[in-house]
Amino acid sequence: MRSALPLLLCAALLGMGAQAVGAPAPMPFPYVGPARSAVGPLPAPRPGERPLLTVRGQTPEALTLSQLRALPATRYNSTQPQLGQSFEYRGVPLRDLARRGGFAGRDLRVTAEDGFVAIIAASDYMTAPIMVAYEAGGKPIPTLKKGPLLIVFPPDPLRFPRRPYGSQWVWFVRSVGPR
Repeated sequence: MRSALPLLLCAALLGMGAQAVGAPAPMPFPYVGPARSAVGPLPAPRPGERPLLTVRGQTPEALTLSQLRALPATRYNSTQPQLGQSFEYRGVPLRDLARRGGFAGRDLRVTAEDGFVAIIAASDYMTAPIMVAYEAGGKPIPTLKKGPLLIVFPPDPLRFPRRPYGSQWVWFVRSVGPR
């Protein structure tokens, strides 16, 4: 700890804060619409609506599309690495789903319909608006575009380079939970 003190002091004097010692700099979370809480009651599912995502927290919760849309949402343009196509995605930040499930700050386990699993570090999703997208280009995400739910990373190739992050763009997402 002694050897880090001069570095921290220099960083503070230069106004660089934690960035100077290797912590990821927080990115803005561009929320869409009025501020809403990620915790609390959600609207009842619409008649006949099936759950799309399970949040595997202390009490697992199966969420429908209408319920996902009732949670805080973010929106930004990003390029899906497997398709090589750019879309304006809209969805729920992983940070908010983790808060809802009671496991914010822990690494996440994201599971796809086919059993594929990706681990997303807490230091990534807590500081960047990585989302479970449910919309691309203003429309539901079709299966051919990796939907209906897809993990989307912000367009920052320095912070989230295609390798190793390309495999974390999980498509056909079925659940998120603590690692």
